[in-house]
Amino acid sequence: MTALPFDKFLNIFKKRVDVDESKEYVELEVDQKEKPAAKLFVKYYTLVKFEDAGAILNDIRSGYSLSFIKIKELKEKGGMEELKRTITKLKRSADAAEAQIVGIDEDYVLIVPNFVKVEKGDVLSPAPSQ
Repeated sequence: MTALPFDKFLNIFKKRVDVDESKEYVELEVDQKEKPAAKLFVKYYTLVKFEDAGAILNDIRSGYSLSFIKIKELKEKGGMEELKRTITKLKRSADAAEAQIVGIDEDYVLIVPNFVKVEKGDVLSPAPSQ
């Protein structure tokens, strides 16, 4: 490994940096662009096996994803034990992130971040034809 003089190291950043000899460290200015406003992502997943839950877990932890998850294939191919194991894993992560997990129909699960509330209500039937 070759030693790189400190002044040449600073040239790597392609900026003029004032070095205060009395300090033991150098403060570097970093250009920071404006951060975009928080966004909510709506994502759709189809679970086929337990390992497929990894991407969903990352979205739950991010806190900015609303995830629709189709569990029908997992239930058919993996069986009820695999489904229970996967849902338990998702529920634990949702609880840790204060997210809400809701079963929709028998084939779908919805996971929303803590700032989104899902209200369950009666299903409205269509108005009778006259």
